[in-house]
Amino acid sequence: MIQIYQDDLLRALKRCKGIAKQDLLPNNFIPQSDFRRAHAEARRETYTKLIDLVESEGIQAACVFAFSTYQSLPVFSPGETVDSAVQGHAQALEMFFNVIGIAGEQVQALHNGNSDFSQLLAYTPEFTEEISSQSLVN
Repeated sequence: MIQIYQDDLLRALKRCKGIAKQDLLPNNFIPQSDFRRAHAEARRETYTKLIDLVESEGIQAACVFAFSTYQSLPVFSPGETVDSAVQGHAQALEMFFNVIGIAGEQVQALHNGNSDFSQLLAYTPEFTEEISSQSLVN
């Protein structure tokens, strides 16, 4: 089971939302400013929805929303031209999964329909190196 405190998750989501808000600041000197603006707005919208769900209904409701929304997004391959808003929503959801501790390959399995979110909630990453209690003290 994934363990994260609600306050920690909210802090991370609010920080991500703040970064998306900064990306909305107008800068006409940046190439593809319309694409970047739409991408940032989609990320900000997704973070707002996730924050609202965590605050009002809890982390589990936010996870259900994130997993079902992510599964409904089209699968696109690298180099493919995709709507900037779709990419923004996908990136925000992938960041959410990263924050709650779900590995990228597990998220891809969800997106491709090879996994369901109940399997992801039970996902525990494997650690290749064990830490002994003595190494923490010294």
